[in-house]
Amino acid sequence: MGMFQVRVRVSHPRDSDYFNCDMVVDTGAIYSKLPDSILRETLGIEPDREDKLQLADTEWKTYPVGEARFQIGDRASTARVIFGEEDCFILGATSLQELGLVPDTTEHQLVPAPLMLIGIKGQPYLG
Repeated sequence: MGMFQVRVRVSHPRDSDYFNCDMVVDTGAIYSKLPDSILRETLGIEPDREDKLQLADTEWKTYPVGEARFQIGDRASTARVIFGEEDCFILGATSLQELGLVPDTTEHQLVPAPLMLIGIKGQPYLG
């Protein structure tokens, strides 16, 4: 997948103050990841647990994890976020799913995902 950046507004789930940033779209990352200092000091978000996560180089590392609100255009939703290193701005798969967006790697942009409600035995729900 070609990597690209998108402009994202990030905020505390229960606050209207936000932080604008450019994040790298990475569907291989489960959670989004932002600098610890921005999450804690700028937005007042605190972790609610620690998760052991496998990195791309197969190393395992434990990170604090919390909840943030992400907004891209007119779409906004909360999602899990990793408290990371100071230069790390990654928009992961769960945030994209919560926002109902998928990457268009040809045009290097996010587009609305085709959302489908699945019915019994994997059949689309039609009514």
